[in-house]
Amino acid sequence: MRTRALLLLCGLSLGCAWAQDVKPSAPAPSAAVVEITAEPAHHLKIDNPYIRAFFVVVQPQQSTLMHHHGYDYIAVALGHSEVDSSTPDGTVKHIVFEDGDVRYTPAGLTHVATDKAATVFRNATIELLQNNGHPVCVNKCENDPRAKDWPALHEGSKLIGYGDTFRITEATIKPKQAVSTDEPFPHLTVLLTDMHVHTGPVGGTDFNQKAGDMIFHGGHADHGLTNVADQPLRLVVVEFKPSKE
Repeated sequence: MRTRALLLLCGLSLGCAWAQDVKPSAPAPSAAVVEITAEPAHHLKIDNPYIRAFFVVVQPQQSTLMHHHGYDYIAVALGHSEVDSSTPDGTVKHIVFEDGDVRYTPAGLTHVATDKAATVFRNATIELLQNNGHPVCVNKCENDPRAKDWPALHEGSKLIGYGDTFRITEATIKPKQAVSTDEPFPHLTVLLTDMHVHTGPVGGTDFNQKAGDMIFHGGHADHGLTNVADQPLRLVVVEFKPSKE
């Protein structure tokens, strides 16, 4: 059964990039505001021509530094959380996230994020390096005219949104379910649950990853993927294609 799930997980033989800490370039000095690369709660995991992806961790009742987002970005919530976003003018916005929520924010936001819940705040913050302020639709995007530019979704996948050069979906792979990994586009995968999968035929390879892990790789042919766990595998996938400009 094909599930545009991903894809993913595993054109490993074709250059799959597993997220690791990446040393960011030195930020410009600032007295009160730091760039996202210098904010201690933001851990840079992937840096390539398409994205910069950060794993964000804030302890309960703790805050980030005042920091600046220089690129359009999407945030993927990893678990339930409640956050106060405070801007330099004193405005405070209280935001409630559920696991797997995806939010879009245009470039230019400067804020402090404070975890107001009793649990650790975790998310994946993904800077869209090629979006350059172009319109982005997140949630309730079924009638977006950009839908015609993408292959149809398959069972187990649901649409989240579009940009001019990317599509965001959420995929679910049931326990013991085998899916196609045929994926013609470069793509980022954000795991919402732990992953225990087998790729390839009998004698293939087993992979185990944790919720919150991010994986980026180029397009690849079908290698087959089976969820060998007893729980569904959930993930957010961001597919990219060259700009029309």
